Parts: sequence; C-alpha cells; structure tokens
Amino acid sequence: MDQSPNRDPRKPVQPAPEPSDEDQVDIASDVQRGLEKANNKSESDRQTPPDGHKATEFDGSPNPRADEGARVFKPADDTPAVMPKRQGPKNPE
Repeated sequence: MDQSPNRDPRKPVQPAPEPSDEDQVDIASDVQRGLEKANNKSESDRQTPPDGHKATEFDGSPNPRADEGARVFKPADDTPAVMPKRQGPKNPE
C-alpha cells in the first residue's frame, strides 16, 4: 500500500487498470486531452523560477565563472606548471 504522507488514509488506493479494461481509443483520447492541457499552460507555468539553479544551466557566457555565493569547497590545482619529460622508449614492447 502507498503510505505517502500526502495521501488521505480514508481513500483506498486505486490499482492500475489492466490493459484489457480500457479501449485503445479511450486511452488515446485521454492522452490527447492531457497534451492539450499541457500545451494550454501559460509560459510562466512552464519555466523554472529565476532563482532556481540547475546543474546543467548555462547562461551562454564565453567566460563562465563559479557562483560566488555557493561557498563550495574546491581542491587546489596540483597540476605542475611544467610536465616532467618522459624517459625511456616510446612504445615499450
């Protein structure tokens, strides 16, 4: 049973309908109604709030900067300024 805190405990949980219980035409019309409802939403309902931040958000800046307010700990860059020269054969076999 679904023990979600948002569910009314007096209302029984509805089982998923079997594929044979509903005609394909009825399912298709339900889907079309849902699509129409989604398309009729205003533009403000579809967008995330401006203060929201997604990990994949990119503002288009050619010089991206880290968020100043994030206070994320980053490891120090330990890459040497000059890489040591390799010694020995290139392709040891």
